[in-house]
Formats: sequence, C-alpha cells, structure tokens
Amino acid sequence: MNAASVDGVILYYYDLFPEKIESYGQVQKITTSRGSYALKEAKMDQEQMTWFLHCMERLGEIGYNRVVPIVPTKYGDPYVFNGYHFYYLTKWLENDARTSFQYEDFMIDELGKIHSNTVKAQSFSEEVVKDSYGALVRRFEERQLEMERFTEMSERQTYISPFELRYLSQFHRLMRMAEDAKQHVVGWYQGCEEEKRYRSVLCHGRPFRGHIVLDQLGEGNFINFEKTILDTPVRDLAYFYRAAAHYPEWSEQAALEWLGQYERHLPLLPEEKLLLASYLKFPEPVFSTIQTYQGTHELSQLELVRRLDRKLNVMRTLDSFANQLLQPITEMG
Repeated sequence: MNAASVDGVILYYYDLFPEKIESYGQVQKITTSRGSYALKEAKMDQEQMTWFLHCMERLGEIGYNRVVPIVPTKYGDPYVFNGYHFYYLTKWLENDARTSFQYEDFMIDELGKIHSNTVKAQSFSEEVVKDSYGALVRRFEERQLEMERFTEMSERQTYISPFELRYLSQFHRLMRMAEDAKQHVVGWYQGCEEEKRYRSVLCHGRPFRGHIVLDQLGEGNFINFEKTILDTPVRDLAYFYRAAAHYPEWSEQAALEWLGQYERHLPLLPEEKLLLASYLKFPEPVFSTIQTYQGTHELSQLELVRRLDRKLNVMRTLDSFANQLLQPITEMG
C-alpha cells in the first residue's frame, strides 16, 4: 500500500510525512523519519467516541499507565473526523512472536488493577437486576432454541455431514452445560436479591492477546479500549478465560492461579462467581461455530469439524474450571 491510499488531510493534522504505509485491517502503520505510528479508523459514532475518550481520561485519573496513549493532533485534538469516520493516532508497538512474555499473567493482573480502582457499588435496584437477569436468560434460551433447531434439521437430513455428526454426538452434553449455566444465573440473581448489592467496574471489553503490545522495555500495554463499558467485572473475566483456554499455557491450575492474582486486587463476591460460571459453562463458542457452518461455503468439512472440535475442547475445559471455581461455594451451601 502506498502513501496515496491514506487520506493526506488526516496525516496533515499530525504533520506526518510517511515513508511507508502498511494496512492491517482498520489500522495503518505509518512509518516516518520520526518513528512509526498506528492510525486507527474507529467504527464509532460521536456518542461512542465521547465515551471512549472519557474512559481514556478516567484511566489517566486513576494513574493507570499500562495503556498506549493517544497522540493528539498538532492542534491538540484527540482525533480527526473526515466527515465519515473518526481517526486517532498512537505510537506503533508490536509483539515479538519469539518473546516469552506471559500475556495472561499480565492481563489478569492489569484487569484487577483497573477494576479495583473503578469499582462502584451501585445503589441496589431490584428492577435493574431483574432486567439484567431476564435479558441474560432470554439470550441463553434463544441460543439454546437455535441449537435445538439445528439438531432437528440435521437429524432430518438424508445425508448427515461430518460436522453435523460431530455436533449431534455432543448435543446432550451441550444442553446439560446450557441448563447448568441458566441455573447459575438464577443463583446469581437470588444472591443479588438477598444481599441487596451489585457492583460495576470499568471493563476493557475485549481482553485477549491481540489487544496487548510490548514496548521497547518488553513490558505489556493494553490497546483498543473502544469496547470499554461500565459493567460487572465478570464481563471481562469471562472474555479473558474464554480466550485463554485456546492457548497451550492453559491448565486448570493456571486458571485458578490467575483468579488468585485477580482477587488480590478485587475479591469476587459469591454471586459474581456464580455469574462467571454461567458464562463459562454456556456453549456460546459452539453456537457461534454453528452460525459459521450455516453461513459459509468457503471452508471445507474437514476445517469445519476441526473448528468444532477445538470449540468442544474449550467448552469441556471451561466447564471443568467452572466446577472448580464453584466448589468453595457449593461446600458452603
């Protein structure tokens, strides 16, 4: 990609004179004599951009510095709007595949710091908690229904594909996980009602390895706070564990140690652990694989079955970890 492919007006606002431009999806690497920069095209409207900037400011207010900062324009603005999209600039940092950096250790520790410094005990509202409970149960039940429909459709086929056969062999186990997940949502709701409490924190939104970059000292930094939201700490933790379970560094012992790292900053409440277990047990990854199967004609049956097997393995892993997570609560009960 050459320099002409980037709107020169945008670079003008930063006084950047590119020697080389490389495209990585919505991000363009701008190489200049002054160093390399990442120019991000943000898929956000004005309200979302305002919230994003507020969250970045909030991180600064709490003294959090493990985030790649936004480079202001030469006029001091945090972004450029070209009439269609917002753009913002940061220094370019990238990961070295050869590094032994412990991504999950870094992420869970940093999430704990962000969450503990932004935690807010909401004034208890029975209506708000009830609405959250209803929305989550409806989501689970809708996905369950879609999986049941896919099962019925597959069983009616004259020829059952290898993907469908693999799925059908695990269907009852997946439904058991889904029912467990819904029961844990009930437990979370009852706990909130009994204790009259609910906590929210500033969530990164998508904490996984792709949103960590290393600086010149080999230290980790978060990028992409565009999905940041004020929500239960479980939101980030569920995303973290679902992503971490795909890597060879995963083990149940490591997963428990990560939780210990996190809880040194913000101990989870019993009802929050129930909510986390519900997210981990529900077969959302398998549901998304079914959607891929129904929507694609580009992948081979072999590749589709491999993807399904990976998701099934992850679900077994997360199910087992969720049981370990809840063991102290079960024993107390």
